[in-house]
Amino acid sequence: MIAYNVQPLASENLTGIGFYSANILKELLKDGGDYELQVFDFLKRNGAPDMVRKHLGDYDDKVLHRVSCMPLGAYIRAGKAGRICSYEMLTHSSADLTVFFNYLAPEGLRGRRIITIYDMVCGRFPETMDDRNRKLLQRHLQPSADHADAIMTISEFSKKEIMELLNVPSDKIYVAPCGVDGEFYSPSIDRAADRQAVKDRFGTDDYILYVGTLEPRKNIGTLIKAFEKIASDNPSTSLILAGGVGWHSEATLSLIENSPVKDRIIRPGYISNNEKRLLYRMARVFVFPSMYEGFGMPVTEAMACGTPCIIADSSSLPEVAGGLCPAVVFDDADAFAGAIDELINRKMSEDEREKLRVNATRYTWQASADVYRKAIRSLGV
Repeated sequence: MIAYNVQPLASENLTGIGFYSANILKELLKDGGDYELQVFDFLKRNGAPDMVRKHLGDYDDKVLHRVSCMPLGAYIRAGKAGRICSYEMLTHSSADLTVFFNYLAPEGLRGRRIITIYDMVCGRFPETMDDRNRKLLQRHLQPSADHADAIMTISEFSKKEIMELLNVPSDKIYVAPCGVDGEFYSPSIDRAADRQAVKDRFGTDDYILYVGTLEPRKNIGTLIKAFEKIASDNPSTSLILAGGVGWHSEATLSLIENSPVKDRIIRPGYISNNEKRLLYRMARVFVFPSMYEGFGMPVTEAMACGTPCIIADSSSLPEVAGGLCPAVVFDDADAFAGAIDELINRKMSEDEREKLRVNATRYTWQASADVYRKAIRSLGV
């Protein structure tokens, strides 16, 4: 039997890890067979079963094993002491293999395990992380990797990082990239209607777009400075920063508040998938200046909509973009400004847009789930 720890699905709104987990699981659960789902829901106060059902779809309630006596993070932080009450005992699990989707597996687990490591930001840019998560990963990621029977990751770049920083052999790591739903994320079929919908919802139909959490690693400050440099020559153009506010965001929010063009910087907050697709489709250009990414899912989503993109020349982003997007030194606001100005003042051909779409849609959730299946089979399950 296989157990899937579905902790990343136990919240109302999914961000990157939760979205990845949900899509991989939807594919894996099509196989049927014996499986169980596990979630920690301290004192039953988070309504985890409802959240899991919302993101995963209906399932037999008997397969969900709910732990309400403690948070998962507390059990992981217990380290070897967690063996006093094994993970199997805590979750009432009889699984032969447990799959974890959020970096860490508790040391109290006695059986075989697969973990998913998305990036090594805790080793490369720890200062950009929330203090609590940084300490958790810096203390427990190495033993989790050492004890894992297989490790999943989302790009060849991240595989190399894991090999280097955690001293993991290549044959233990499987690359299962983030997929793109090419039927959902696709070019507009009625640009006039979509343009009006964007204007009605966001107050503009002429904009540069960023999608993602506002946090230091995403390097939004460089994008704001780049926008300020091209704003006077493009007086009708706005900058939309779509996404929730993350940790250590004070400096970014201060830059926005004190910007000379702050009235043209739009922050809609967390947006729905339908709103996100609409924004991708109508954007003049999508800009992703992140200094470090394991994959960079917003880039492939924007490309699938046929939207020109500008990326930082860092980490996995050039790999994911397939050489089809201008790549700029991540902290060079002048270079970003030049690339933005060039793209918004040049009409992209339909052939160029189609190449973007084709590159993005080569990433599918089905293919990535197949990599998980391969890893599971390699362990004889």
